[in-house]
Amino acid sequence: MVGGYGGLTKALEAHFKPLGSKFARDWQTSVSIQTYARDKHFAELLAKHNPDLVIITLGANDILAPFPKSLGSFVQAIAKKTAGRECWWLPPAPWKAAESFGPAFIQMLKDNAAPCKVYDASSLTITRGPDGIHPTDRGGVTWADGFVKAYDAE
Repeated sequence: MVGGYGGLTKALEAHFKPLGSKFARDWQTSVSIQTYARDKHFAELLAKHNPDLVIITLGANDILAPFPKSLGSFVQAIAKKTAGRECWWLPPAPWKAAESFGPAFIQMLKDNAAPCKVYDASSLTITRGPDGIHPTDRGGVTWADGFVKAYDAE
């Protein structure tokens, strides 16, 4: 959903770098919440970079789950690893085929992501690439601007 150097990642970096922030990114292709919760990768990233702020964008491969509540314990396991750091979870902004699934999935995140705050971008109009799912760079700017506004308000 954020793929390395494009879309949301590029736009977030453009917001944080001018503030003097060190900006580290990591992404994996087609990873699920369950896989990420069980893997050591996230804990290793936290140890390596020791960030003050963690932004998690995970769930595009899970948003169509028919029973999103079944993912709650995995979300809790991921969020628990951020303890002692400010953390925000940015669920995927639902695309056309995921719109009816989005509210239940995002509510599941809100119910389980503590200590992370959850930024819900589902009300934004995000420009999508040819697949209709992944944001374009412009869509990433829209998503990042919305998040930064919510972040600044906190």
